[in-house]
Amino acid sequence: MKKLKFIVKYLIVLMLLLVTAQIIRAYLDRQRDSKLKPWHKVSQIKELNYDKYSNIESYLADEKKFLEEIYTEVEIKKKGSYNRYIRGSKGSPYGHMRKDVNISFEMIPKNPKGGILMLHGLTGSPYSMIDIAKIFYDKGYYVLALRYPYHGTYPGELLNLNWKDFSKTAKFGAKIVKNKIQGIKNSKFYMLGFSTGATATLQYITHDMSKDNKLPRPDGVFWLSPAMGIDPLAKYVFLDILISKIPGLNKFAWIDIYPEYDMAKYNSFDKNSVAQVYTLIKKSRENLSKLTKSEKAKLPPIYSYTSILDATVNSEELFKVLEEIRNKKNELTIFDVNRKYDDLYGSKIQNINFEKKIEESKIIGDIIVLSNMVNRTEKVELTKYSNGKKINMKNDLDFKWSKDTFSLAHISLPISPENPLYGKNTFLGGGNIKGENGTAAMPGDALVRLKYNDFFNYVEKSITNKVY
Repeated sequence: MKKLKFIVKYLIVLMLLLVTAQIIRAYLDRQRDSKLKPWHKVSQIKELNYDKYSNIESYLADEKKFLEEIYTEVEIKKKGSYNRYIRGSKGSPYGHMRKDVNISFEMIPKNPKGGILMLHGLTGSPYSMIDIAKIFYDKGYYVLALRYPYHGTYPGELLNLNWKDFSKTAKFGAKIVKNKIQGIKNSKFYMLGFSTGATATLQYITHDMSKDNKLPRPDGVFWLSPAMGIDPLAKYVFLDILISKIPGLNKFAWIDIYPEYDMAKYNSFDKNSVAQVYTLIKKSRENLSKLTKSEKAKLPPIYSYTSILDATVNSEELFKVLEEIRNKKNELTIFDVNRKYDDLYGSKIQNINFEKKIEESKIIGDIIVLSNMVNRTEKVELTKYSNGKKINMKNDLDFKWSKDTFSLAHISLPISPENPLYGKNTFLGGGNIKGENGTAAMPGDALVRLKYNDFFNYVEKSITNKVY
């Protein structure tokens, strides 16, 4: 009994010390130079509820009104060049693009032969799907790209985000696409998820479909920079979130507080979002592990595209997910870093051995690697592995790295170099701003992060070969 009391007292003291340490961290965090703005607070305007809508037309009409209304809540009434919340500025969704790029959109071909639901990433908007959407539209598919709740407005709204919001978006969108292609002979239904959107599709095919037989089964699933694992420390941010609710310590709810100059994506990043994505990943992975071998075999084929270097998600976890599914129809495409600059990389990147890594993996299906590891020029070569075995292929494809590009980035995979917002000839995608360290409020790595995919044409060709 005495031993038990000692353990209880010890745990209480330990907990008090932990909470005290967190409060001290939160207090010190107040000294950060960056200040919270009106757009870092929660809105008084309620998000739209999918349950109210049976068709996409009504939803899109209300969403347009909602985005306009919530924008005016934090709109700055002055002139400026690169602030998202100054109407007419280059950073505003109501600026030079002449339409709100955050809104959900659909593309309707004359004679649809199928449909696809596209789910964007965390802190982003449906606009990130626009270039990929055109691929499917050109192939005759009805396209629906949906905005998640609390996205496309202002970053403070993410404090309301719940992991179930991603699933709600997937289920609502799937039902809409199903209704749109109903009656079309031999129609195909696909899902595509970018980053957290990929996690939402995993939750959909491993859980949501089994709970609602009205949901359509995808004929194939596409993943771009899939979030199958993030920093394990994410599980501990819940305590930070609780501490941030103490008056005066609300800045502790944020990881990054940056200027908002990107009209289609938040720059500021909160801890609640990390917690919710961590939970979504955990839930979807648990659902997958509960499936029997025969149930896993019945999952739709998954076509994944990822960069070997990804600062946002853990690419190793994608390998584990695909190893667990073991579907012969699955295909994983890996983009290597630009080996022309190998001497400038750390040993971890320099020592990557694709052949050994793939041969030791238990992935069933095809793995395709795009790399200039051998020739060390701008031109990349394609290597294919099927069930772990290398297959000789002709390398007559003309895919090259852009000049002075080190690697792809997590955010770049779905974006064409010709994109009018993030492409190579734009301010956000091709900006070449120079100055002294510490001049800009944004860190240097955020400013130079690649926004577009040097190998978008390869992704386009790969997808086109899979849909018919």
